[in-house]
Amino acid sequence: PDAYVEEVETFRRRFARHGVPDGASVLHMGSGGGSIDYQLKRYYRVTGFDISPQMVEYARIVNPDVEYTVGDIRTADLGTTFDAVLLHDASAYMTSIGDLLLAYRTAARHLKPGGVLVTLPEEVRQCFVQHATEAETVVRDGVAVTTVIVDYDPDPADTWFEATFVFLIRDAEGTRIVTDVHRNGLFELDDMLAALREAGFDPEVSRWELSELPPDVDRPLVTAVKRAGGEGPDTAGVDRGRS
Repeated sequence: PDAYVEEVETFRRRFARHGVPDGASVLHMGSGGGSIDYQLKRYYRVTGFDISPQMVEYARIVNPDVEYTVGDIRTADLGTTFDAVLLHDASAYMTSIGDLLLAYRTAARHLKPGGVLVTLPEEVRQCFVQHATEAETVVRDGVAVTTVIVDYDPDPADTWFEATFVFLIRDAEGTRIVTDVHRNGLFELDDMLAALREAGFDPEVSRWELSELPPDVDRPLVTAVKRAGGEGPDTAGVDRGRS
């Protein structure tokens, strides 16, 4: 959780700029292991949901004072509304504009009119680098884990790429290697903004002012206000596979 202090401050500035005060209700869609919520709950009344029951159970350990449920960001309906919604890197697992639109509709469904969505376009074409590689080693309690991540787009004509994770783990039992491959969405920013507008939002883009980002990387962060009148057109007829 300590790794997310600065990141949450960037979200908080955008919430505040659009009138979301401390003490407001915030829904975290795709809440993962709860590390971000550990920081969010210092300022807001946080609710979260995630598609993984294991992640939800872990988040409850990290944040026993936060309400968590299992849910899909494309379809969840908690039956209530919030002052603000955070859709963080769970959006990366939407690999078509149709699925991304469903996630944005879920956000709109859970927001009061004038409510604020902050969302991170996890990977946009303008930022993607073929074969981009990053590595990090963390040592704790006698265990050393080196993580290597490589991004690879096998077909630039579609809307997804592969992120391959290689974990080199050294502990008292020896050394082992674990690999994991994620399929993530890769979109033009304009297409993502169009989906937000279709879902009933007025989006604005600003540069994500995160200190760990290289100065030559213009990573966008989107703040979107829900328009009066609901969540946009009915979802019937949405082609979830379109690009």
